[in-house]
Amino acid sequence: MSENIQNYRRELQRTAWRVAYHQRAQYRKERIGIEVEYLRAEAEPDLRETRRELDEYIELIPFDKGRQIIESIFIEGRTEAETAEMMRMSQQGVSKWKRKSLDHLRRTLNSSYC
Repeated sequence: MSENIQNYRRELQRTAWRVAYHQRAQYRKERIGIEVEYLRAEAEPDLRETRRELDEYIELIPFDKGRQIIESIFIEGRTEAETAEMMRMSQQGVSKWKRKSLDHLRRTLNSSYC
């Protein structure tokens, strides 16, 4: 059973990384004006399911500010500095909220799988 949980966690991490990577790549391409509609259409069903799963995990974070920061950095692909500017706070504050939110999420997920 423990091995299944480890496999599930690894797969979830890979999926989250792929989604974040594709969103960052898409953002860069759109900023320089390259059309990527055909790529979006191929990946859309998989991304919708993954996004739904990620939204469920993000909802486990009890802090509104933490959820906003996690979404901004990991889902929308912004840097900590961009997020800090958008939220009108320091980059160090964003870093602390990110760490606090990820720690809470990790503890919550670990306790629910044990």
